Amino acid sequence: MSLKRVVKAIREHKKFLVTAHIEPEADAIGSQLALSSLLKRLGKQVAIIDQDKPPISCDFLPGIDSIKIAGDVGGSKSPRFDCVLVVDCPTLDRAGRSADFITSGATIVNIDHHVSNKMFGDINWVDNRSAATGEMVFEIFKEMRMKLTRQEAVSIYAAILIDTGSFRYSNTTAKTHLMAAELMKSGLDTNMIYENLFEMKTYSVTHLLGHSLVTMKRSRDGKIVWMWITEDMLKESGAELKDAENFIGFARSVRGCKVAVLFKESRAAGLVKVSLRGKNGVDVNRIASKFGGGGHVAAAGCSIKAGRSEAERRVILEISKYV
Repeated sequence: MSLKRVVKAIREHKKFLVTAHIEPEADAIGSQLALSSLLKRLGKQVAIIDQDKPPISCDFLPGIDSIKIAGDVGGSKSPRFDCVLVVDCPTLDRAGRSADFITSGATIVNIDHHVSNKMFGDINWVDNRSAATGEMVFEIFKEMRMKLTRQEAVSIYAAILIDTGSFRYSNTTAKTHLMAAELMKSGLDTNMIYENLFEMKTYSVTHLLGHSLVTMKRSRDGKIVWMWITEDMLKESGAELKDAENFIGFARSVRGCKVAVLFKESRAAGLVKVSLRGKNGVDVNRIASKFGGGGHVAAAGCSIKAGRSEAERRVILEISKYV
């Protein structure tokens, strides 16, 4: 029923804002681009506005230049919308400054797969069984009986690929593979998509990775492995934090690891951002929720108002209760 309500809202409204969480990755970006394309094909007016720029790994996605950054939009000419599609975003606060463009009285449609979603929309379609929000966008096309263009298929495939870790994570299902198979019928260059998302790093990002790997530590029993990205590292390498989210995979891949952690320093905000990845059934969403964050069972995040050593101590102590 929730899917049908989403489709009904799409058909009934005319002016759409499409947005996602802060620091969006390929699931959020790909889902937005595919939805935007669908809306335009229906003759709707649509704008994609996010708080933060997409990571460079998403530069290849069709229509990427159509995404506007909240800080660059505004003033008396700020657009007005009658419907807002918020994708891959567990709370409206996580949309950041893009939420400022939600017009009073607009219908808010919440499309997400996070188990921690707060059901903030007028219409809430939240399915934590979906491996990616991209899977849910695929279902919208099916429900509306709209054949995907090759460009739309690229965006949805990328969304699914990133959130399943290239079909390696435990959230990958038979449905995921069936969707991927159907998307591939559009003539996708799947190798190109994989390379852009996982392999084609700039020199500065690779330089940053080297600095981060040096900080890697593990608990005495080897079940917790963690790494740091500090502001000094970012300055020295010339890289941006948004391009480093996949770094946590190096900690996760250490033999014996059950929880991987990537700590990211933000001195200006006086906090440390924390990314968590769980293995073997460890629920990192429960851990993140202890610090006001959330996400999925196997992937979650939070922010802690503390210095580096204190943030590390508190997070590792909490994780040790679960492994």
